[in-house]
Amino acid sequence: MAPGVPVPVDVVDVFVRSDLAGEVADQAVAVGAKAVWFQLGVVDEAAYGRTREAGPAMVMDKCPAIEIPLLD
Repeated sequence: MAPGVPVPVDVVDVFVRSDLAGEVADQAVAVGAKAVWFQLGVVDEAAYGRTREAGPAMVMDKCPAIEIPLLD
């Protein structure tokens, strides 16, 4: 667990502008998040690459409300 986070982090769901998303992804990696999800319209290819290289699962430019029902 990361300092200041009392439980393991499964997913960080990112709802910020694309120009801010990379910093949030980096913070998610730093706290040991298992996955990072950039919401629909949030795109940062460099952050996507850094996050995948660090190990967590990464989703970019997708909405869970749209994508999850498609898994059924």
